Amino acid sequence: MADYRSTGKELRKSPKGLIAGVLAVVLIGAAGCGLLHVMSNLEPVAPAPDSAPEISASENELSSGTETEAIDFGFEAIPVTEIKHGSLALVNHDCPTEDLDTGIVNVFEHKNEFLNVKDMTVTLHSDAVDALNKMAAAFHEATGHADLMVMEGYITKQTQKELYEADLQRTGATGSQRFAIPGCSEMESGYSFDLSVYANGIFQDFTGEGDYEWIMKHCAEYGFVQRFPADKESITKISDKTSVFRYVGKPHAWYMYKNHLCMEEYADLLETYPQDGTHLTVSDQLGQLFEVYYVSIDPNDPSPEAVVPVPIGYKFSVSGNNRHGFIVTIVLGRQADADESSAPAKVSSETEAGSPEDADASAS
Repeated sequence: MADYRSTGKELRKSPKGLIAGVLAVVLIGAAGCGLLHVMSNLEPVAPAPDSAPEISASENELSSGTETEAIDFGFEAIPVTEIKHGSLALVNHDCPTEDLDTGIVNVFEHKNEFLNVKDMTVTLHSDAVDALNKMAAAFHEATGHADLMVMEGYITKQTQKELYEADLQRTGATGSQRFAIPGCSEMESGYSFDLSVYANGIFQDFTGEGDYEWIMKHCAEYGFVQRFPADKESITKISDKTSVFRYVGKPHAWYMYKNHLCMEEYADLLETYPQDGTHLTVSDQLGQLFEVYYVSIDPNDPSPEAVVPVPIGYKFSVSGNNRHGFIVTIVLGRQADADESSAPAKVSSETEAGSPEDADASAS
């Protein structure tokens, strides 16, 4: 098991130096007591016997004896408003979000030749579009199809408000059965989209059947999960929508897929791995190791910025969870290296804040 220690060294100058100092002292004390350890694997949530996921890629599991070198932590000041945003931000009736200011791109302008889009107005977060292009290209190589169509992507709260109110006017009801309350639609996350099939000039529903079952089996390898599975309706409160996918990033998608978790379940799970306690260590389908922890934010703190512990010398990403704090994902080494007790490779500080998906590309 790996020990964790914090030097209190700041990655960036924080306006909350006092808080950072206090956190550093706490972390130093915890390290001295040997309290900070990395968990090599989680007790998996067993999928139902008739719904066990089919895994085509090699399954690289973490061994209980995996060792990694100690990680030093600094601190980074992040706007508290960013809790609302990110690839792991949960959006539903209980967790309303706010409009995204950055990262949204036009799908038509950024798609490849294997992907189609309904019109030139559909937008998504750039991370989701990049992963979609890779998945569409792999789908074409495997099946010969180049007919995946993005029907709907990111929408703003104002657009959702217009859809919601128009439906109320049409039905005369006090609530809509078709549209979520403004701020509570999954499409407002910026990472979700609705897939269709456009073949021979005809739009067809995406059912995940036939050749398109490939998407259901392989989407996690590209960072996607089905947002509203049929057997999770009691948790998501949304009936089965086979065509709606959500980008969460490769390690998270792979873990959710293998453990049969929906986003609500995964959000709950991640909050049980605090930065000052046991961390969750996972691998993607290629054996790349990642370490994940949760940073709780005091909702009564009036400060505009939160001081978030982040690793020094490792590539990492930070996502809000749209509930109580941030999720930090660290890129470690590859499973084969860890099995040989090799230390994970470090990267320069210039790339520390990059997405963990960057490492996936170089590792594959």
